[in-house]
This record gives sequence, C-alpha cells and structure tokens, in this order.
Amino acid sequence: MARPPKRPLRGGAGAAGGRGRARLSGSSAGGSGLATRGENQHPLGDGEDQAPYADDLLEVEDDDDIRDDAAGLFGIDLGDGNQPIDVDGDDDDGGVEVSTDTHGTSSGKKVSAVWDYFHEIKEKGIRVRAICKHCHARYTARSAAGTGHLRRHMNSCMKKRDQASLVQSKLALNPDGLNNWVYDPLIAHTELCRLIARLDLPLGIGETDAWEDYIKRAHNPLFQKVSRQTTTRDMSKLFDEQRDMLMKSVLPTASSVSLTSDIWSGNAKEDYISVVAHYVSADWELQKKVIGLRLIDVSHSGDNIADRIASVVEEFGLIDKVFSVSLDNASANSRAYEILQPMFFGYLGSYPAPTPTDPNKVQYLLVHQRCACHIINLIVKSGMKRLKPYTEDFRTAISFLNSSNQRIALFKNYCKAQGLRPRKFGLDMDVRWNSTFLMLKHLLPYKEVFDVFITSNYGSTLLTAQHWHVAEQIMIFLELFYNSTVVLSGVYYPTTPLVLHHMLDMVEHLQNAERDANFRMIATPMKLKFLKYWEKIPLIYSYAFILDPRAKMKGFFNVLELLAKATGCIYSSYYADVKDELYKLFGNYEQKFGAVRSQRVSIPSAHTGKTKQAWGRIFGGPGDSPVSSSPSAHTPSVVSELKAYLDSDPVTCYEESFDILLWWRDHKLTYPILSIMARDIMSVPVSTVSSESCFSCTSRILEDRRRRLLPEHVEMLTCIKDWEQGARREQHTPEDLDLEEAFKNLFLDEQGEGSGSGSVSGSGGTAGAGAGAAGG
Repeated sequence: MARPPKRPLRGGAGAAGGRGRARLSGSSAGGSGLATRGENQHPLGDGEDQAPYADDLLEVEDDDDIRDDAAGLFGIDLGDGNQPIDVDGDDDDGGVEVSTDTHGTSSGKKVSAVWDYFHEIKEKGIRVRAICKHCHARYTARSAAGTGHLRRHMNSCMKKRDQASLVQSKLALNPDGLNNWVYDPLIAHTELCRLIARLDLPLGIGETDAWEDYIKRAHNPLFQKVSRQTTTRDMSKLFDEQRDMLMKSVLPTASSVSLTSDIWSGNAKEDYISVVAHYVSADWELQKKVIGLRLIDVSHSGDNIADRIASVVEEFGLIDKVFSVSLDNASANSRAYEILQPMFFGYLGSYPAPTPTDPNKVQYLLVHQRCACHIINLIVKSGMKRLKPYTEDFRTAISFLNSSNQRIALFKNYCKAQGLRPRKFGLDMDVRWNSTFLMLKHLLPYKEVFDVFITSNYGSTLLTAQHWHVAEQIMIFLELFYNSTVVLSGVYYPTTPLVLHHMLDMVEHLQNAERDANFRMIATPMKLKFLKYWEKIPLIYSYAFILDPRAKMKGFFNVLELLAKATGCIYSSYYADVKDELYKLFGNYEQKFGAVRSQRVSIPSAHTGKTKQAWGRIFGGPGDSPVSSSPSAHTPSVVSELKAYLDSDPVTCYEESFDILLWWRDHKLTYPILSIMARDIMSVPVSTVSSESCFSCTSRILEDRRRRLLPEHVEMLTCIKDWEQGARREQHTPEDLDLEEAFKNLFLDEQGEGSGSGSVSGSGGTAGAGAGAAGG
C-alpha cells in the first residue's frame, strides 16, 4: 500500500521530524533514504536543543528511524514494515490508530525503544519534553520532532557510560557507608567555587590548560573546562544560597546581634567598609559572620559610614535585632553612631531624657562599644615615644644585616658554628607597637651572636650593654599589654567579662612601673592615657563582669576597690549607678520577653568551659560589699530573676576552662529572661579586630593580579571564605598571632614550615607589613 501524503506541519515546515529536512524515501517497506535541508525550510521554533548537528545535515537513516518518525507524525505503528496500513481503520476493527492532533503531537502508544531511556514531560496530557534518565539532558518530545534526535543522544550517552564503566570504580565514604562515586558536573562546579574562595584563586582557573591537565590526569578524566563567566555565575549562585540560609535559618534563631565595622584602604585605591555580625547561636556558641563588604567610594564621613552599615543591616532584616555597635575611635565613627542610634533602637528601646536645652531629648539604650584594643594601642604608643633612641639602634643593626646577602650567609654560618638555628630578623613598624615587642622578643635569644657579628662587621660599637638591658626591660614591660590585646581579640569566647580583669592588670602594672626611676617617664604618660579613656568604665564591661556567676556584686565591688587603689579614682557612686542601670535594663527585657518565663526549677551544678583569668586577687582583697544586692527604689518590689541571681552565692569554679555561656545555658530554666540578657551581653565583642581580620583576607583577594574583580565579586569571595572558615571554627586568628608568625618564620635553614619565609627582604624589610594598621 502506498504511503499516504504527509500532513503539512505548523510553521510551514513540510518535512517529517520537525527539523526542516526534505526526506527522500525509498519503498514504504523499510527502504532507506537521504535527508537534506530544504531551501525554504527552517527548524521549528519550539526547539531548545533542536538544532541539527553538523554531521546530521546529510545522513542515511535506518528503518527504525523511519518507523519512529511515522509513528510520531501519524500515530501509525508500522511494525516491522511489511504489513499493510489501513488508513480507514479504527480502534474497533483492529486497525492502527491515526492521530488527529493538528499540532503535531500525539497521545498514542509509545513504540520506540528510546522511551525506556527518557523521562516524559507532559503539558495538558501532551508530551512536550524528554529528559535523559542518566545525564539529565533535555530535548523536545513533540511528535512532530520525531525520535531520531533522541536515539542519537541515547547512543552517544550509552557510549560515554560504557567508557566510564571501563574506568576503575571509585568509592566515597559517606555517613551511610561506602558508596560508588559518580562524577556530577554541578557538584564539581560548586566545589570549584568553594576552593577558589578558600584559597584566593583566580576566577578563571577552571578554564586554564594547566588546571584541566591536573584534574584529568590526577582525579577525573571526564572533567571539562569551566569558563570564567560560568564560574562567576556559579559563585553568585553559591553566595545567594548561603546568604539566604544565613538570613532565613541561622540569624533568626539568635535573640540579637552585635555589629562591628571598620574601613580598609587597599592598594587598588578602593576603600571597603566591612560589617560583621556577632551572635550566640541556638546551641549557645559564639558565632561571627561577615555579612557585608561594600565599596565606599565617597568621603569617609559619618553620614556615609552610617548609610553603608544601615543598608547591609536592612538587607539582612536585622534592624530590630541590633544590641550593640562596635567602632574604632575615629571622630567620623562617633557621628555615624549618632545617626545609627535612632535606626537601631528597636531591640533595646529608649526612654525620655529631657534637658534644659532639649526638652524632647531621648536616651537610646543601644550599646556603643569603642574598640578596647585600639585604646590599648594608644596607651602604649604614648610611652613608646620615649624609647625611640634605643629602639632606633636596633633597627639600624637589623637593617645592616638584612641589606646584604653576603652578610646573611656569613651570619648563617656563624650561628651554625655556635650551635644556634640560623635566622633573619624582622623590623618593626612605627604604627604598631606590638611589632616592636615581637622584634625584640625574637632578637634577644640571639643576643650574644648578633652582638658579636654586628660589632665585628659594622666597624664600630653600635649596640652596648645598656642597649640590651633596656631591650630586655622593654620586652618584659610590653608583654602584658601584648597578651591583653591577644586575649581581647578573640571571637569564640566572651570578651566583655574579661575587660575589667585586664584593666586591673594594666593599671597595676603601670603603677609599679612608676616606682621605677628608669620607667617613670614611660609609665606616667601611659597612665594618663589610660585614665583618659577608662576612668569612666563603660557600663557594658560592668554588666558582663556581674553576669559572670563567679563575680556577681561582691566580685564587682572588690574589683572597683582595687581599681580605685591603683588609679586614685573613687568608684562608690559608679557602683550604685551600675546597679540601677542593670535593673533598668533587666526591666526592659522583662517587658520584651515576659512571655518566655517558665516555672522555676532547681539550680543544676555548674559546668566548666574556658576563660583566661584567676580570681584569687579579687576575692582575696577588700571585704564584702557594704551595699546590699537588693534592688534600688526604682525597681519593682517583687523578687525578680535578677535579684535572685545577685542574692545567690558566687560560683567557686575558677578553672581556666570555665565557660560562662555554658553556665547560662544550663541555668536558662532557672533564669529564663536573665539568661537572654546575659547571652546578648556576652555576644558583644570588645574590639573591631574581627572586622580588621577580614581585610587581611580582602588584601589577598584584591592583590595586583586580580584588579579585574568587581566590588560585588570582592564581597562574594570575602563572605564565602569567611562562612566556610566559620563552619570549621577556623574563622579568626587574633591579628597579633598572624604578625608573630611573620617575625617567627624567618629561619635560614630547611627545618619546619615557613623556613626562610617572611616579609623581610632587602634592606630593612618590614615583617608583617601587610597586616592591618591597627595596633592590636
């Protein structure tokens, strides 16, 4: 029986298969034919993935393709091609069903074997798409398109699978056990983005021949290059996913957030402002997340700084969850805080505070925290000016050694002959007093060999016994300030309850130095600078100290007595003011969180965690507070959680590992509202080093070879790297420890990591010059 004429296709394409090909057929009984493109024909406009391959423009199709095309176009099953076709038949007399779908689609029987290899996607009961079950490639599946393109993909995909099966199977160790590992390009793209962010690699590394050769030869022969544009899109997708999870799942579980912010100026003449959120997670662990790094291409005025910070906070929906804002001591930051106060007061609230000049004045309870490490830096620098004549001679000697490779080689051999490990020495920086401490710390163990070598090669006596004596005394004197800076820079433990301990250490240290005639000229200006910033103790430090269950009001009274003795200040009225303000603050929490109050339970035993201070001096000092711990006249007469806490005996667990947050977690049923207040107060960082630490990361991202990065790409890379490190609790190392590594790893032999490394190069190289500019 002759084949009936073909019905014209929609869109004017007159060829079967929907690809604009005119088909020259042989006999209807399975003869093969050639397919060529008609002059006035065009592909169907439906067609994602419908464009013909180059080698398919002229092809010989087999019988199966002809039968499939006929079945797809007419809804006719030709079987093996030898039986007659009854075009007038119907379902009742056993004839083959003919589709009457004018759109070239069919809901008839699927007869091709390719459908075992594809998933069907239907719209309103009509098949429109086919998705490969193995590689998830998508193709059109309308009947007018036929199945030839699906068969070609099936054959190609099967060949790839057969080739992959010849490769040795790889096992992946999952929580459920060992499983066969299968290469997934989507996972590969995501992991490449994570690797680029974590190691500060170029965005275009995935398209380089070297990267492709390494991956194919060492890991996966199926790897395909990934262009810079694709990696950028993948990076943006990863950033959006992680940010959405942070915004919707992580931050909402925190009762509040404490913000830190700082500005960084890079070598590319582009300034960035960071916004970092600190909070206590649902499992009572301190967390830190960089939530914004924005280009600030305008003047660093208070208005512009406040605008950038507010825009980031608003994006994350944290306007009404801000407990404190920590900034450095620049005057522009003070203005920025004044602007941010009425924007961020929603969490703690405000109360009227009229004055004769401003009867409508409002007092906001938002906490403004100045960077404690910056204050320590200012205190120490005020005294270091007097030591410059001595330290300058050491700088001259180190520069003399480092300025000649021949002298370095001679010094190396001399150290070996004396049984010492040979090394170079780094120079300090004028803006960082802690670099002076580290310079002397690593130089003094080599005092004998260095002195002999410099004296014999310099031509005159540069360093005398007096120089070395002063250097030893300077290092001992500065060590306490250096250690305080490191401790107060931490982010994974509460630092607010530690400040009073370190303030007491520093002021007593200065008091003792004033009694030494040699150090009086150094200690006196330092003590004056200390009193300028800390004579009036910030309330947040006192709140945190009292909410340390080992201190309470008794310990607070004793530490004020010790501070008064060392400074000559009187803190009796301050003690009463702190207690009044503490009850006011707790009253706000009762109004805000009164619904969470639950039935009291017995107090469990205290758990231990970590802190840095011993308590013998505080409780071995003056006696108990003469003022009772009962609330003042402005507080409710009912027994509150705060009063019950203050009336109870202090915890006597003084181990180094005591953890305040764990104690409050274990007592949250006893103090349901006070524990929320304690959690918020303990989350406040006392320094902006966490913001500055992200700039050391940014400086590596924005190095000279990566000037093409757009500001939004810089933010994506910085945030992803910070979040990746946070997941492993490797997010932050105190800046001074990074600086110490720069001075430490300057050995000239091949032992240990970092041998011969460091930032000292040429004449008078400066160690750690790439670190942040803050002195702590």
